[in-house]
Amino acid sequence: MVTRQAATFRTMNMRRTHQPHRLIALAGLVLASIVSGACSLDKQEMPALSGPSGLALSVALTATPDQLPRDGASQSVVTVTARDAQGRPIAGQRITLALAANAPTGAGLSQSEVVTGAGGQATFAVTAPVVASLGNIVINATPVGTGADNANTFVLSITALPTNSIAPTAAFTFTPAAPEIGQLVTFDALTSRDEGVSCPNCTFLWNFGGDGTGTGMIVTHTFGVGGNYLVTLTVIDPAQSSGTTQQTVTVTAPGIPTNVTVTSSPNPPIAAQPATFTATATPAANHRITSYEFIWGDGSTTSSAVPVLQHTYSQAASYPLTLTVRDDLGKSTTINQVVTVSSGLTAAFTTSISGTTVTFDASTSSSQVASTITDYAWDFTSDGTYDTNGSSPTTSNDYGASGTYRVTLKITDNRGVTKTVSQNVVVP
Repeated sequence: MVTRQAATFRTMNMRRTHQPHRLIALAGLVLASIVSGACSLDKQEMPALSGPSGLALSVALTATPDQLPRDGASQSVVTVTARDAQGRPIAGQRITLALAANAPTGAGLSQSEVVTGAGGQATFAVTAPVVASLGNIVINATPVGTGADNANTFVLSITALPTNSIAPTAAFTFTPAAPEIGQLVTFDALTSRDEGVSCPNCTFLWNFGGDGTGTGMIVTHTFGVGGNYLVTLTVIDPAQSSGTTQQTVTVTAPGIPTNVTVTSSPNPPIAAQPATFTATATPAANHRITSYEFIWGDGSTTSSAVPVLQHTYSQAASYPLTLTVRDDLGKSTTINQVVTVSSGLTAAFTTSISGTTVTFDASTSSSQVASTITDYAWDFTSDGTYDTNGSSPTTSNDYGASGTYRVTLKITDNRGVTKTVSQNVVVP
């Protein structure tokens, strides 16, 4: 509406005024133009934003490895890192990827675009060019967005090694350096080289000195018999060139446990009281003792994973103890020893004779373990027949005739432990 009024005003003035007044009409035209333009600007909209701001955006590219053989198969992993002006990682940044126009034949990218993750990083793979190609692999990475920095293209160059015409250099290590029979040995050919770099796309063939074969850069093997084994590694590269190396692996048979002993505390053990038994043993190098088996000699057996344990003998006697120790390979050593168990009691008696009658007094008998003697039993002729006298330490026996008699005293305490003593008695 404003534009039409301005145009009418201009026309009327041009008809009714002299030439100088045409400047006023011209001014009206300018005014109409400005007003018309202002109306048009009101209808424009801001363009939509796409992706993070590109303000001071930087993109870093790193390749692992940064060299590739010309075998058409090897790959390098490229890590893309996007950061802002303050060096902070930018998540969600789109970046387009492309090979340079003069890329060597066969080189390729796993994808044409990446988007950075929460840490501001993304990865993609680069495939090596073919044997007859020329030049290195140049990759262009361009951020996608509205900022001025998004116009920048960031470049990474990966060296393409000369044509694969040199045979691989085979090399390997193995651990442990002195393996034993049945022990897992790891063979690692990572130090092998092809065209001066590692060769993940090479073929690795192993011969374990006639004890088996294997394939792969890293393999494991167990030798079943001791001896010297000439292990051979053959490395074949994608051009079918090969290299070979050999090493001698000496496999030994581990020894059995040695220095096996067993001790007790107290020593000697006391009947009816727990005693602590400690076993010791020296395993073969790089091995350990895993079990201890005690055969106590009193009809009981105990197996344990620890060398210290308790056992109680019910009566004083000499017991044939057997100890067997085993290591982690199942190898064992057995020892035998006699364990003499003390009763903790002292049996003793005195005699007095009147004619053919002998009086016996066992009151000097005693206990060293604070037990109470509850029974005194007498075998007056040592024929194995006892006369029990209960808790009284004295008794008598009429032999009826002169002679020498073997008398045995057996005392029993409140633990049920017994102790005997014998002596000759002469009846005049």
